[in-house]
Amino acid sequence: MGKSTIAKPIIDKETIFRNPAMGWVLYVDAFSMFEIQEFPEAKEYWGMQDNNVEMANIFYLRVPWSIMEPKEGCYAWNEDDNFKLIIRMALDRGLKLAFRVYVDSKDAFMQATPQYVFEAGAKGYANNDNNSGYLTPYLNDPIFQEKLSNFVHAFSEEYDNPAIVDYIDAQGLGYWGEMHSVHYMTKNQKKQVFEWITNLYSECFKKVLLGQQYGQNSFHTSLQDWALKEKGYVIRRDSFGSPIWLKDSQKEQILAHWPEIPVFAENCYHGFKWREDWYKGDGYSTLHDMMKAVIKDAEELHANTLDLRYPQDATLWIKESPELVRYFALRCGYRLIPVSVDYPLTIEENTPFFIKHMWKNEGFGVLPNHIRNWNWKYKPSFALLDKGTGNPVFQIVDTAEPSHWVGNQIYEYETEILFDRVPSGEYDLAVAIVNRENESKPEIRLAIKNERTSEGWNILGSVSVQ
Repeated sequence: MGKSTIAKPIIDKETIFRNPAMGWVLYVDAFSMFEIQEFPEAKEYWGMQDNNVEMANIFYLRVPWSIMEPKEGCYAWNEDDNFKLIIRMALDRGLKLAFRVYVDSKDAFMQATPQYVFEAGAKGYANNDNNSGYLTPYLNDPIFQEKLSNFVHAFSEEYDNPAIVDYIDAQGLGYWGEMHSVHYMTKNQKKQVFEWITNLYSECFKKVLLGQQYGQNSFHTSLQDWALKEKGYVIRRDSFGSPIWLKDSQKEQILAHWPEIPVFAENCYHGFKWREDWYKGDGYSTLHDMMKAVIKDAEELHANTLDLRYPQDATLWIKESPELVRYFALRCGYRLIPVSVDYPLTIEENTPFFIKHMWKNEGFGVLPNHIRNWNWKYKPSFALLDKGTGNPVFQIVDTAEPSHWVGNQIYEYETEILFDRVPSGEYDLAVAIVNRENESKPEIRLAIKNERTSEGWNILGSVSVQ
C-alpha cells in the first residue's frame, strides 16, 4: 500500500443543526391557565411562532385525550382540519413532532378524557379545585384502561414514525400528565397502573423514543427505574431552573443514570407574560437571571432538549436572552465531529487496507442510539463517491458506536476495509453518520465545514483505486 494522508476536518462551531431528538422545543400546551383557553387555530399559532422557528427543532403537543379522540374511533389526525393543518405547518417548517396525551382534567380547558368513556361505564371524579365539573377517570378502572388502550394502539399506527416524530411522553396520567396527585390507589394498584401504561406504550410504539416523567410523583422510584432500564424509556423531567422543585438530591438521582439514559428537559417557569411574580418569588430578579439558571441546569444534567414553549414565552426567550438561546442550540444533545481520518491515497482492489478515525461529541448530551426503540440504527460510514455524480460506488458501515461519545473525549478506531468490484479511477472519500434502517443513508449532520453532498456525505479527500 502506498502513501497515506490524514484529513482533519474544520470544526463547525456556529451552525445550528436540526438533528433528531435534540434542540429547542415549541409547544402547544392545551390548558386553561393564563389566556390560553383552547387548542390554537393553526394559522394564528404559526403566525405567532414563525419568528421563533429558526431556533427550534421540535414541535410538542401536550393535549387532552378528548382533542385526539372526541368520539370513539374518530381521531383528530383523520377528521380535525385544524389539527391536521397545525401538524402539516410544523412539518413544513422542518420540525419534528412530539406528543403527550393526558387524561386528567386538572387545569384543562375541556374535559380531558372523552365523555364516551364515562358513558361506557368508567367511573370518575371532579377535581376539588376545578369548578367546571369536568370528570377525571379512576386510573385503575378497567373500562377506562380498555378505552385508552384502544386509543394508544390507533395513535401508534399514525405516529410511530421516526421520520416525523422524535418522542412520545408515554404515560400522561395525573395532574398535567406528570404522574402527580394520584392518591386514591393502594401500593399494589399503583404498581398495576404504572406497569399497564408503561407496557401499553412500549408494546405499541416500537420505533420512536418514549419518555417518562421522572422524579417525585405518585409512583415509586423503583417503578420509574424499571421503565428506564427494562422498557427503554428516556427521562422526561420538568422544573429546570427551579431551586424549589429541582433540588440537588433530585439532580443526583438523574445524573445516576447518565449517560445510559438521555434527559429531555422542561423549564420550570412559563407564562412569563402573566406570571412574572412566579420566578421572582423563587429569587430571580430578572427574566434573564431565571433563564440563565435554566440553561445552567440543562447543561449540568446533560439535557438533549429544552422548551421555548408558548409563542409568548418563545418570543421573550429570544428577545431577552438571545445568547442563551443560541448557546443551548449549539451545545445541547450531541454535536458529532470526525476529528481526524487517516487513509491511504492509493487503494488496490481486493487488497485490504485500514482507516484510522477519531471522533468526539462537543454537545453536553448524547445521541440516544442505544435506546431500545432506536436499536443502534445510527453508525459512522465511509464511502467512495463518484466524482461526477457524487453517488457512492462503495460504502462500508462501521461498527463504532456514537452513543458512546460523550464529554468531549476523543474516541479512536481502526477499521479494515476491502473494496470489491470498484472500477479503477479517482474517487472522493466521504464520511457520514447513516441510518441503517433507512438504506444506510446519511441522516445525522456532522459539525464540520467540509464540502457536503446533497445526500449528506462529507468529503474528506481524493483516493485512487487501482
